[in-house]
Amino acid sequence: TLFVLRLVNVPLTAFTVIGGALAIGVGFGSQNIVNNFISGLILMAERPIRTGDLIDLEGQQGTVMQIGARSTKLRSGSNQTIVVPNSVLLEKTLINWTLSEPTIKGKVVIGVGYGSDVQKVKQLLLQAAREHQNVLSSPEPVVLFQDFGDNALVFELGYFFNLSPLVGNAGIASDLRFRLEELLREHKIEIPYPQRDLHLSSQKPLQVQITGNAADSRS
Repeated sequence: TLFVLRLVNVPLTAFTVIGGALAIGVGFGSQNIVNNFISGLILMAERPIRTGDLIDLEGQQGTVMQIGARSTKLRSGSNQTIVVPNSVLLEKTLINWTLSEPTIKGKVVIGVGYGSDVQKVKQLLLQAAREHQNVLSSPEPVVLFQDFGDNALVFELGYFFNLSPLVGNAGIASDLRFRLEELLREHKIEIPYPQRDLHLSSQKPLQVQITGNAADSRS
C-alpha cells in the first residue's frame, strides 16, 4: 500500500491530517455519550437514586423505573415514560422523596370567618385528618393558628403520610378539603368570601342612567 501511494505521488501527511480531523470529530461527537456513561457509573456507585424511588426533577415528578448506562427511565403520574440522560441527574438539582425516609409532611391551609369558635375549628381539622386512611397517627396531625387574615382566620393542618407511587400529597390534600368543607358546613362555620372595598371618585358628579322601555318607565 505504501509503495502504491508513493508511486502515484500521494503524500502520507494527507492521511495524517484526515485522521486527526476524523479523531477530533469523533471525540466531540462522543463527548456526550462518554459523559452520560460515566454519569451512569457514578449513579450506580453512589446510588443517590434507586429503582422505585419517587423523584422530582425541575418540576417533573416520576418513579425511577430503570437506571441504564446512558439514560434513566422515569414513569410519570400520567403513566408516561420519561427518558433522562444520566448527566442531567448529576448536574441538575433533584428531590428524592424516598431516598432515606418515605414519611412526608403535607399541609392544608383553610380560612374561617371571624367570630368562629377556634377550638371547634381545631377539633374538626384534626377529625378530618384522623379519619383519612393514609394519614399517619404517629407523628400526629397538628393544627396551627397561622394568621389573622384580611378576610378570615387562617389555620394550617399539618399531617404525615407514607409517600408511594399510589399515594401522593395532592390526593390526600384534596380528600381533606372535601371532608373539611362538609364538617364546617355541618357545624355552621363559615368559609368567607374575599372582601373588597370599592372606592368611587368624587371629583365630578356621577352619571346615572335608567334604561328600559316606555311601559316599564310608566309603571
